[in-house]
Amino acid sequence: MNMRLLSGVAVAAGLCGPVAAQSPYHQALAELDIHARHFIQAQGHVSIAPDTLTGDQYYSERNFPGMGNRQAVSLPDADLDPLTRAILLLESREASLPHARYRIVYSMNASVDVPDAQHAYVDVTRFNVGPARRADLLMSVPDAQVAEPAEFGVGPHVSWRFVMMPMMGSQAGLVYAGRNEVSEDQARRADCLGEPCLSLVDPSGPASGWQPQASPRLNPPAFACATSLGVSSAACGMRELWTSMTAEGMDPLPYKPQQAHFVFVLSLNTGGQEAALAALGKQSVVLDASVSKIWTQRYEVAGVPAEFSTLYVSRR
Repeated sequence: MNMRLLSGVAVAAGLCGPVAAQSPYHQALAELDIHARHFIQAQGHVSIAPDTLTGDQYYSERNFPGMGNRQAVSLPDADLDPLTRAILLLESREASLPHARYRIVYSMNASVDVPDAQHAYVDVTRFNVGPARRADLLMSVPDAQVAEPAEFGVGPHVSWRFVMMPMMGSQAGLVYAGRNEVSEDQARRADCLGEPCLSLVDPSGPASGWQPQASPRLNPPAFACATSLGVSSAACGMRELWTSMTAEGMDPLPYKPQQAHFVFVLSLNTGGQEAALAALGKQSVVLDASVSKIWTQRYEVAGVPAEFSTLYVSRR
């Protein structure tokens, strides 16, 4: 057994001594840990100690403006959902990319007998779409008029996996983490909700049936939200999209390792002439007798407020 992984959940859950072993809560967490370790180690991910991801490089002025002047007892990301925090953790460790697509796969796993014992499993894959944009320009513009590759973003396609849970005052305390680089061939074959993940066409979901939705009401985020091109960051868009989808609350969903509860795709400046952030979410496991899937969109162009819309797919 990987002792680093074991120690991570032991610290999170307080698993130590015979008293903890007899606690239903701790016993439930130990059972969830079996799924967590399988998730974090799958598909070639290399385990990374969680405490190495949440140091000064993460809690920096760059990521959390005003961090040095904070007087609050809690950390600035204590109230963040697992999805938004996962993107921030990835971005703090990887090179910045001006043209990127994020595919986020999310499931929750809660004990049936002890609902307070719960895990969030987040898989974030960031695809570097900069080279595809440059190659597309070279087909119609003379080479001398196209910027060097560095201007379009240089960096690998990467996949990060995180296991999170409420602990120590944080909504998404980090239990496990793992990283894997995605090959170019894998990236070309990857699907992002109906579009190739390296495509310059942003996925948009079903063609019809969308209904406008009000923007969620949120306090200003504690993390840096705007990009240099005038649109929101992927983390900012994810926070708003997730809040929009869970405004009426979210009951625990039955965990199925082969069927993700949610899939999201966020496309940052991947196509078109204007800077934009296109975000699309799909909930595939719905506890409703009449609804089988729920789609939600968030679309933002530089200088214009983001627009939201939702589509409910009926069961047949």
